[in-house]
Amino acid sequence: MARIRSIHPGLWTDEAFATLSMAARVLIMGIWNHADDGGGFEWKPLTLKMRIFPADNVDVAALLEELSSSNLVLEYDADGKRFGAVRNFGKWQRAQKPDRFCPMPPEVREYAGTVHVLSKEERKKNDTATGSEATETVENGDQSRTSTVPVADFENRREEGRKVRKEEGNTSSLRSEGERADALPAPAPKSEKPKRASRLPADWQPTPEQVQFAEANQVDPIRTAEVFRDYWLGVPGAKGCKADWDATWRNWVRREDGMRSQAAPSKAQQRADNADAWKSGVMLEGY
Repeated sequence: MARIRSIHPGLWTDEAFATLSMAARVLIMGIWNHADDGGGFEWKPLTLKMRIFPADNVDVAALLEELSSSNLVLEYDADGKRFGAVRNFGKWQRAQKPDRFCPMPPEVREYAGTVHVLSKEERKKNDTATGSEATETVENGDQSRTSTVPVADFENRREEGRKVRKEEGNTSSLRSEGERADALPAPAPKSEKPKRASRLPADWQPTPEQVQFAEANQVDPIRTAEVFRDYWLGVPGAKGCKADWDATWRNWVRREDGMRSQAAPSKAQQRADNADAWKSGVMLEGY
């Protein structure tokens, strides 16, 4: 099964790669796609040709010999079959969940740089070890070291490790929660959603509070309410919409109060004022 592989930019200036023929360069990159995560592949020239050069007339067997002579691949036998390994494969290709399907002796694994990559059978054997000893594998980069410890001791050490990690986790979580509570500011109160503007109802009448506000400002609530209702019902479109009709009423009453105090004197008042002014003039002339 083909896999996605990466190409390092330094490959194009590598002397071993640059001295290869064009077809051999394509072949080694194609082998990267079809090799397992341990850098192993089946040494089958015809199969590789069908996978990598399906429409080209090339001699894959000769190209494999060219790669082998340049020490880019290594041919070896395992389980009665021929396989190949890519040199330093594990140095440039790192799978997230590595798995190998080609058997590979230890010296060939070192050649491919994939000593740490295990097959499913090897992992299963390692996980289900029985008897008086169990194998514990510690991976470090491209190297792995294996040590054996008694099963009972291994289980005891693992259980103790769980308890220590649990206690440390509880302590650190409590400490971090306290630090976060002290560091974080108090959440800001949620702002109220703004009221949506609406038109004045056709049957609107002033509320007792609105009537009381009008009387307190010496404004006739009955007459003012009639004018107020007729005016706003006749205003078209969005201009006739208000978000707070109580505030609109109070402003209307205040305006009525201001207009009343600034109203012009009546005609009778004007005649009286004129008569007072005439009398004052006659008295001044007689004096």
